[in-house]
Amino acid sequence: MNTVTVNGKATTPSKIVCIGRNYVAHIRELGNDIPEDMVVFNKPNSAIGASLQSSVDGEALHFEGEIVLVVEAG
Repeated sequence: MNTVTVNGKATTPSKIVCIGRNYVAHIRELGNDIPEDMVVFNKPNSAIGASLQSSVDGEALHFEGEIVLVVEAG
């Protein structure tokens, strides 16, 4: 399992919950329909990485900055 470090403390997230289709300019840039509601989806812990590739098989990747909230059960 991958870990992240927050305030000097390593933690292993058990869940990564994502929100998508909530930024209209990006939805239009990709030519997608604007949904009535944002999309909620999960990613596995293996999605955590220390590097970002700028292309795969010669095709540029699209990425955005993310806002992250770490919730730790007491």
